[in-house]
Amino acid sequence: MADFTNLNLEGANEKFNKTATDAKSLKDSLVAQHGADASAMKASVESKVADLQSSLSSMIPELPAIPNVNMQGDFAGLADIDLKTPAGLEQYKSQVSSITEKFGPAMADKGLDIDGLATKIQEGGDVGDLIPNLQLADGGTLPFELPSNVKIPSIEAIKEKLETIPDFKIEIDGSVLKEKAQEALDAIEAEKLKQETESKWTLS
Repeated sequence: MADFTNLNLEGANEKFNKTATDAKSLKDSLVAQHGADASAMKASVESKVADLQSSLSSMIPELPAIPNVNMQGDFAGLADIDLKTPAGLEQYKSQVSSITEKFGPAMADKGLDIDGLATKIQEGGDVGDLIPNLQLADGGTLPFELPSNVKIPSIEAIKEKLETIPDFKIEIDGSVLKEKAQEALDAIEAEKLKQETESKWTLS
């Protein structure tokens, strides 16, 4: 097995190497303390456990304290604003202005009009169908796009049913049917004669 703790290897990772080394050190220490008093073993390996925990933590990227700003979420909030009140109208304008400031250039590159989409959302349009899933990281200036949010239905799908049974019509030409029937009779008669002839030859 390759020694991944070797820093000379192509693609070696210092943080992974430190974690692997600390894990091996802890394992070796536990093996060496096998059969010893439990309290003595605990005191011996505590520092090595702490080293391993620290190494593992260094490999995990720190999650942002503030979640990404989601444009679909910002647009969805427009549907709940009452435009019949002065306060609601002011809130609506402020929200649209905020969306434009954060996502305007990216939306323009896609040929989408924020004001027009905001109106459609206010009128009951579906956010997932109309709005791309653009997000902006905390402190970032360039939005990035993720796949459209997957929706889980809250009601059972409507079963499709066939309202009417279509009429099936088969049209057969009478003369053709008569001709085919005669061909079948002739074939039967020919086969009958053949068998009778073969029977006579066998008897003679």
